[in-house]
Amino acid sequence: MRAGAERPVRAVLLDMDGVLVFSEEAWFLVYNRTLAHFSRPPISRAAFDAIYGNGTKADRDAYMPDRTVEEVDEAYGRFFEEHLEAVRPNEEARVLLAALRERGVASAVATNTQHRLARRVLSLTGLLPLLDAVACADEAGAGKPDPAVLHLAASRLRVPLSDCLFVGDSKYDRMAARSAGVRFAGYRMGHRVRIDSLAEVLPRLAPASGCENPAS
Repeated sequence: MRAGAERPVRAVLLDMDGVLVFSEEAWFLVYNRTLAHFSRPPISRAAFDAIYGNGTKADRDAYMPDRTVEEVDEAYGRFFEEHLEAVRPNEEARVLLAALRERGVASAVATNTQHRLARRVLSLTGLLPLLDAVACADEAGAGKPDPAVLHLAASRLRVPLSDCLFVGDSKYDRMAARSAGVRFAGYRMGHRVRIDSLAEVLPRLAPASGCENPAS
C-alpha cells in the first residue's frame, strides 16, 4: 500500500449524477430528445444504461459522430431544462455534506455534466451552498474515465489527491480514480469498496478504512 493511502482524508470528491442526485431518468429522456433533434433514431433503455456516465464525447462518438461535442453539450443543456422535474436529490447528500463541513473536511463535485447544467441542478436541489467546489468535464478538458476532472476538483480545493477520497457510482468513476491515484468508494456498486449509504463515507475518513487503494 502506498504511503499516501495511509493519510487521513482531508477532502471528499463526489460524482453528481447517481450520487448526490438521481437523474438517470431525466438523462434518458434528454438523450433520446437530443438524438431526435439530430435526426437520429432513439436508443433503448438497455443501450442507454450501457453508456450512461461516460461523458459527452463518448456519447457523441457512439451515436452522433457527425456532430461536435459542443453541439451535443448545447442540446443536452437545452433539453435538460425540459426534464428538471425528473431529477431527485439524494436525501443522504445534504446530511453527508453538512457532516463533512462540521468535521472540517472539504467537499467538491467531480462530474461529467457540463458546468452550467451541473450548477443549475445543484442549486435547484439546494446542495450547491454545501459544497466547497464544483469541477466539470467541460472545464477540465475531458470526462471520466479520464482523470482530468478529479485533478481539477482537488486543485480547486487545494488538497492533493493523495489526501482525497472519491465517491462514484460507475465503472467510469472507478477507472478515473485509479488513473488519478485517488482512493475510491463505490456508491451502490462493486463489492470490496461498496457503500450502500452516503453515511458510510464518514468512517472512511480515517486511514486504512476500507477504501480502494489506488495502487491495488
